[in-house]
Amino acid sequence: MVMDYYAYWNGGQIRDLFEALVSICSGSSYEGLLKTAVLAGFLVTLTGALLKWQGLASKVYLFATVLFYSVMLVPKVDVAVHDERSADVYVVSNVPFGVGFFASATSKIGHFLTESFETAFSLPDAERFSKFGLVYPQRALNSLLAAGPVTPEGRALIDRVIADCIGPELLDHPDKAAELSHSGDIWATISADGWINPARSSVSSDGTVQRCDQALQSLDQHLNTVELDFLSKRLGTVLVPERIDPADVIRRTLPQSEALLLGVSRSLEQSLKHSVMLTALPRGMASIAAQAGAPLDLAAKYSASQANLTSEINYRTLARLAEHSLPKIRNCVEFIVIAAFPLMLLLMVAAGSAAGAVFRSFFVLLIWFQLWAPLLSVANYLMISVDANPMNRIAAEFGGSTLLAAGIIREAGATSQAIAGSIMLLIPVIAFALAKGSDMAFVSMATGLMAPAQGASSGVSAQAAAGNFNAGNVSMGNTS
Repeated sequence: MVMDYYAYWNGGQIRDLFEALVSICSGSSYEGLLKTAVLAGFLVTLTGALLKWQGLASKVYLFATVLFYSVMLVPKVDVAVHDERSADVYVVSNVPFGVGFFASATSKIGHFLTESFETAFSLPDAERFSKFGLVYPQRALNSLLAAGPVTPEGRALIDRVIADCIGPELLDHPDKAAELSHSGDIWATISADGWINPARSSVSSDGTVQRCDQALQSLDQHLNTVELDFLSKRLGTVLVPERIDPADVIRRTLPQSEALLLGVSRSLEQSLKHSVMLTALPRGMASIAAQAGAPLDLAAKYSASQANLTSEINYRTLARLAEHSLPKIRNCVEFIVIAAFPLMLLLMVAAGSAAGAVFRSFFVLLIWFQLWAPLLSVANYLMISVDANPMNRIAAEFGGSTLLAAGIIREAGATSQAIAGSIMLLIPVIAFALAKGSDMAFVSMATGLMAPAQGASSGVSAQAAAGNFNAGNVSMGNTS
């Protein structure tokens, strides 16, 4: 019998875990532990039965122990671990029925609910939490807006074209500066016939002199043959590092993200060329201003745009949680709960007829972390849908992801990631309350999560009420 288990970030690790369980549960050492647990439980039960003159209790214990041992450990199943992110399938043979069946059953519940919600919402790949995690379109758009030339040759070519061909045009023609500021496709604007003066010349890094129109063609050829491939791989490594073919995934999902949040429909190549110029142009204009030795107004404006675009957003802890920590937290919970099966079985055989309470706790934990994915898929859809309208309006107001709009769009995406991080703290609480079937579980867990913050705020409030204020005190090297 083959049981399916669905993993979202850690298919390879779950396979290793099941293989470890097979090795542990089939070993002679674990069999010795089981015998010890049965003997200890039987002696305790027998002692109580003799003292209370209830001989039936010892028989009930032996029957329950044999039943749970025969059902949970003796039958074996094969478990097929499906990694939803990488689309890999790993098969582990001879997994104990107690962990293979119930882990598979709860996994199917979570997978069914997640698939049902995402199908009902009619989500494309880029919006699916099961494929890419929370707020992937916002994260993809932020990475795209910050994308710049990757190879040294590409950076040198772009810098020379900006310094020798584009910069002079912007300084001599204020109307072209305004046009470029509002352009939703900078590359298409500068490569249009007549925009760059062919009479100007550009000197390449090897000393070759070319007309500006020829230099732009050389840059275009380099982008198409070298730079965009490297840039796609870099974006893929940042956004979908777990995929075997990250560049292909980026080619499919980045245009979806732009269409959803900005209402812009174009190919990945067009988006990457625009983004490369979006980051390189302000840097080049700042260099021109420094060489001129004067506070050029135009260069200062472009530098300000670049500062808004590429400055590191001060992500709060919750934003980092949204992008990096949640998969690790869920993986740890999932890993520990499944890994606890051998210990849980020891407790069950030692508990005898009271083993139901032990098993119920184990099953609740299995259900708990499997409910994270469907609840987060709903939250993910809500976050993306709420952001789509304002970002579309920003793009419409500024003509797309222009130099003027880039900072606002990036900040909006960063805010969404911060909010998504706060939702992360809420989802496990709700999932635990549902799995436990108790509103008291919700209150208890929420109190535990909020205790550190409440303790810190209470301490600060007490100091403030007493009129004691201290901030920024630093002391180093004190010796007595």
